[in-house]
Amino acid sequence: MAGALRPAVILIALASILFLLAGGLDAWHGAPDYASIESYLFGVVNLVVAVAIARGNERILALRMGLAAFFVVERPVTALVFPTPLDAAAVHVVTAVVELVILLSTLRIWHLGHSIGDAELSMLSLTAEPAAPIPAAAEPRRVKNKKQKKK
Repeated sequence: MAGALRPAVILIALASILFLLAGGLDAWHGAPDYASIESYLFGVVNLVVAVAIARGNERILALRMGLAAFFVVERPVTALVFPTPLDAAAVHVVTAVVELVILLSTLRIWHLGHSIGDAELSMLSLTAEPAAPIPAAAEPRRVKNKKQKKK
């Protein structure tokens, strides 16, 4: 499961960088302050969410799916509504495409995590080492003392 999360976390970190870049370009070209502040805020939130997902928080993964669906719509709309130059609009659109890939990736991870039964989940190991076999219950041996030997 940890291997399946790694690409999603890397994509979320990439999206965070794109959000910060979009905020910088919006500020550079004189877009309204709230447009750049919004991008900066989304970038920071993305980094916090990426760390929480990397630690294995399933609820945050569900939250990230909702955020990705929101960002797929919000990024292009923000580029069209606010007066943004072509380079800033391109970053917004690229961010929306990355968010779509994040949405599909996190949905796949969610489905993978919920398709495994409890018995199989307990057998999985998050490390590269194979899981240790469960020892069979052994019968206790009777210890003979000196008195029992004489009889």
